[in-house]
Amino acid sequence: MIHDTLAIDFGTSHSLVGAIVDGKPIEAISLDPYSTDPTLMRTLLYFPDGETCFYGAEAIKAYIDNDMEGRLFRSFKSHLPNQNYLGTMVGKRILSLENLVGTFLLELKKRAEKYFGRSFDSAVLGRPARYSMDEVAEGFALHRMQKAAEFAGFKNVSFVPEPLAAALEYRKEIKEPKTLLIGDFGGGTSDFTVLKVSPGSFQPKDVLAVEGCPLAGDALDSVFMSERLNQSFGAKSLYKLPLSENILEMPKPIMERLNKPAHIVHLKEPETYNFIKQVQKCSLRPQDSSQIQRLFTLIEDIQIFSFFEEIEKTKKILSEKETAKFRFVYPDLETEDVFSRHEFEKWAEKVKTDIFAAMNRALESAGLKDNQVDVVFLTGGTAYVPFIRKVFVDRFGHDRVKDKKFFHSVLSGLVEYALESRRTGF
Repeated sequence: MIHDTLAIDFGTSHSLVGAIVDGKPIEAISLDPYSTDPTLMRTLLYFPDGETCFYGAEAIKAYIDNDMEGRLFRSFKSHLPNQNYLGTMVGKRILSLENLVGTFLLELKKRAEKYFGRSFDSAVLGRPARYSMDEVAEGFALHRMQKAAEFAGFKNVSFVPEPLAAALEYRKEIKEPKTLLIGDFGGGTSDFTVLKVSPGSFQPKDVLAVEGCPLAGDALDSVFMSERLNQSFGAKSLYKLPLSENILEMPKPIMERLNKPAHIVHLKEPETYNFIKQVQKCSLRPQDSSQIQRLFTLIEDIQIFSFFEEIEKTKKILSEKETAKFRFVYPDLETEDVFSRHEFEKWAEKVKTDIFAAMNRALESAGLKDNQVDVVFLTGGTAYVPFIRKVFVDRFGHDRVKDKKFFHSVLSGLVEYALESRRTGF
């Protein structure tokens, strides 16, 4: 018997839901009436207080309507492998990361149940090929996702690597066996799967390799902050502690938290926050104190989300043009700058290297050379970044590199997996 099952693509930036209902596959359902594409729900949570929560595009609207007070969470999926991040305060209650993720999954479940008019206790959930390069952190992240799924009310859960799901979706289009390399680029991870696909039934042995790394779109956004923009928030501030002759610079670990939108919440932790206050008090130059004050404004007025939204827009413009103007307008945070594609590529070199090291590991594990891959299938917004795409074209040739509707291909594959797993038990 084929049970009703939800297929959930829980992404760092966006999430989608499909299903198997009465044995029939259902593609992406309408989730978010506030979204331009209702099948895409921004992976966002907004708590104006400890009791109320808004989701997706409505979270942004409510956040703005409430003068940006309260707690807005984005990219929280990226914390899953971080054993030091246990949770956060929302109002007067402590919310663990598992419950934070589970709250969002529960909302997806509720909206799907309302859409179909029935309940679901089984789910196929997409997961990155790797949450972390560290095996302990990898296992920790998967354990957390299991707990989050249980919090959402799922009793039976299967986790499927997202690039494998994308490959299953692509398989529906082929007429003869192919050796396929899937590159799936999300907000938080870059994942690769090498497998043989054919028009017939899928078998687990068809998967030749699965690899990945915890770097993708968010990491590329972060280089704009780490390489230049964070300097106006005190990254180069100098200070001297009382009774000391040593001249110090703002500690890098603190600025690293600023550079990553998912980690900005750590700057509000009392110990860190008070340390920054001490740095400001002991700063040596007037501009140091004023720049740190900009950092406090960014934190206290909860503008980091909006700031990174402008960074992402700048990155997208550089995919089409050689230069892009960055402009952020907010009292005491006004910022203008011009970025070039050349410097972006230079700053992102390490991210690119780590991404393609994961691809190389996948090919090596599969025992394949570049010329033995029939098709390279790319999905995800980062696949359209010119210097990322160029590597694929240079190595495999333009004719072998294919694209797909990047927000829906993984979900379609998860629906396919859910259907076949009920049929064959794999």
